[in-house]
Amino acid sequence: MTQEPELFFTRLIGSVPSALFVLVPVFALLLKFAYIETRRVYLEHLVVALYSHAYLCLCFLAICLVQAIGNLFASDSFWAAIPHRAVIIGLLAWMGVYLLWMQQRVYRQHWIITLLKFSVLGALYFMMLITALISLVLTTWVNT
Repeated sequence: MTQEPELFFTRLIGSVPSALFVLVPVFALLLKFAYIETRRVYLEHLVVALYSHAYLCLCFLAICLVQAIGNLFASDSFWAAIPHRAVIIGLLAWMGVYLLWMQQRVYRQHWIITLLKFSVLGALYFMMLITALISLVLTTWVNT
């Protein structure tokens, strides 16, 4: 990792689709447990998980495009990089806001309960995502 950081980063980014593919049904299961009182079937939670992941992938695509466009017009000036960094920060912030809003609209619970469940699910999902990414990177690293 320290000898070839660019290769590590490339493999990390390359393992994201596999990790997301594996985590969609796991996230749906987490939603099922978090909203067990709604008596929704697993398939409904799976649809919510798929929409959430599709939205996240679109946001990450937009972030990559903004970064690429920012790199085209890059200069050494700190002030020149502010516009595209502001757009990236805005996109990152909007990702969380939209997902919270979507979760509240789908499951129709009070905002405080939704925020609590959103925070717990988000923390669990983030830990699972990091674990899956590291596992995939290490697996591909060992196999080569």
